[in-house]
Amino acid sequence: MFTMRVSPFGKKRLLVLYVDRDGDISNVTGIEAPIIGREANLKAAIDFILKVPEEADANALFAAIKLYDELLKEGFECELATVAGVREGGVKADMKIAEEVDKILERHNADGIVFVSDGASDERVVPILQARVPIVSIKRVLVKQMRQLEDTYSLFVKYWKDLVENPRYSLYLLGLPGTFLIILAILVTIGYAHYAGIALLLIMGLTMIVKGFNLDKRLSYGWSTAPVLFFGSFIAAMVLIVALYLGASAVVSTVNKEPFLANAFNIGVLAGIFLINPKSYDPIAYDITTIDLIVIATVIVIIARGLHKHLSGGQKIWHEAVSATFCLLLRQPLIEMSLLLLDPRRSPIVFATWTAATVIIAVTLTAFFIVYERLKR
Repeated sequence: MFTMRVSPFGKKRLLVLYVDRDGDISNVTGIEAPIIGREANLKAAIDFILKVPEEADANALFAAIKLYDELLKEGFECELATVAGVREGGVKADMKIAEEVDKILERHNADGIVFVSDGASDERVVPILQARVPIVSIKRVLVKQMRQLEDTYSLFVKYWKDLVENPRYSLYLLGLPGTFLIILAILVTIGYAHYAGIALLLIMGLTMIVKGFNLDKRLSYGWSTAPVLFFGSFIAAMVLIVALYLGASAVVSTVNKEPFLANAFNIGVLAGIFLINPKSYDPIAYDITTIDLIVIATVIVIIARGLHKHLSGGQKIWHEAVSATFCLLLRQPLIEMSLLLLDPRRSPIVFATWTAATVIIAVTLTAFFIVYERLKR
């Protein structure tokens, strides 16, 4: 039963508003929202139900038209309108609906909104509407379904088709299970089937991280807006992963050889081993270090940022030049710091000398470019 509150000073001017948050009506019929007026909404409803007779949106739109006619008979001054979002839903759909409601209210001043929807998802826009005009009533239209086996099967097939063809759901329904099956087949082939559970947990964990931090959207945005910086950051991330692996391997290997190092009092020594990757604890000998790889990764990101700024027509690329130079110079002070952590008896003079030289050169370069820019002006 539909009930309406009437204000003490008379009957309100009402807006019967049907909300199609996923934009199905506009997508199927080609009629642009907002759809205003009884005739326009009736035409859209007939067109939509002829093309997609099993959709609940058409039934809900007819219910909105029926409600509009009933209010007119009761003497209310009202208008009928339909607003639509976008298929992706989310913020884009809500912003589009808000813009369309504002257009309607510019043409038809309403004291209250009678909100009509076919499900809870459409009612998410209720706060958006209430921020503009009070909602005096909400009518949810539930479509009755026959409980015969054939109808249940048809409904199941329809929803299954939506799950498979909709990219938002097919990722979880097909993509992730398919990835797991491929990894499982590889593990079985090479004789490591007992790691299948770990592989499944790894896939689930990575998916949670990607979706939880919106990494897929951020990566897509980064690639579309700054491909050079995106590519450089990707390469730098791989180098950094290798650096962390080498550092951790060096720590584990050294602790296995020298078990006495595995305590909190030797945290400085372990940090030095992680950073410099010595071949042996004493004497110290090393080739490429974790520090080298970290410096390389940082310089790659800085160079990529400088190239992106240059291609975008940006100014002050010397910032990146100074930053890259500073990172390269910082390599030796970090090496000396690691050597001090490994052997506190070592003289800190070399470390202090390299640190001072690095700071002086970086400050001198910065001052040179600042003075050069001012003279250039």
